[in-house]
Amino acid sequence: MRGTTAHIVRTLLLSLITLFGVSVLIFLMLRVLPGDPARVLAGLDASAEQVERIRAELGLDRPLVSQYWSFLTGLLQGDLGTSARTSRPVALEIAARMPATLTLAAVSTLIGAVAGIAAGVVAAVRRGTVVDHLISSVAVMGISMPVYWLGLLLILLFAVTLGWLPAAGADEPTSIVLPAATLGAFSTALVSRMTRASMLEVLGQDYIRTAQAKGAPPRTVIVKHGLRNAFIPVLTVISLQFGALLGGAVLTETVFGWPGIGRLLVDSINARDFPVVQGLVLVYALLFVLLNVFVDVLYVVVDPRIRY
Repeated sequence: MRGTTAHIVRTLLLSLITLFGVSVLIFLMLRVLPGDPARVLAGLDASAEQVERIRAELGLDRPLVSQYWSFLTGLLQGDLGTSARTSRPVALEIAARMPATLTLAAVSTLIGAVAGIAAGVVAAVRRGTVVDHLISSVAVMGISMPVYWLGLLLILLFAVTLGWLPAAGADEPTSIVLPAATLGAFSTALVSRMTRASMLEVLGQDYIRTAQAKGAPPRTVIVKHGLRNAFIPVLTVISLQFGALLGGAVLTETVFGWPGIGRLLVDSINARDFPVVQGLVLVYALLFVLLNVFVDVLYVVVDPRIRY
């Protein structure tokens, strides 16, 4: 475990460099976007004096180096700044939206993991049959279909036509069904393809044939000897999907009106709310770093042969 601990500490230290680079890039990229944030906040009818006053309040009249230094020093103190749109601390804005996004990502990942692993195992065990071709075809469709298009189709069917589920918002417990199914469809397709490929590689190994020759039950051969040894690549895909859903649920949250940080990011970009956008991107980067460290630990738990 000492090797694993050293690996985690080394990864976290190197991640600090990554986070610093992300902060510099997002700071500079926001400054080259077209449009004046002060003019957007002041409104089209505002006078030049009002625009200049807002620009001074936001610190946009200072040199870029001075602006970044203020942002970095505040960040080191745990201060992500103040939203130019709502005048609330950015940390509070993100904290208010984060539970909704975490819930949506967790449910979608759970759907993709359970359904994808089951479909991938069935396809691998029945390789070359009609079932295998059907699962593979559906998986290709799931990967190829844009999430916003699938979301609109689900809204038309289950919300507009049948009236079974709410079309948008998060006011009811069933509101999460459609957005989670939309994101889970892509995850299911990706996980099933990876599971099938990994299982096919494992099922051709000598120890699988040895277990079968010794009379081990088919379920034991498939689950204990097959899936367990094929699970590392699948775990990697699932973890990456969870991270991608945290940062890539922007379209889905917008289509379904889900009050998460993805929708907050879109609204903040449209309003040129620099502090919120910077804070959100850094939070995304931090979540990916922590997720990678967590998955590194899971590798050791799933497969004790792995050592760092």
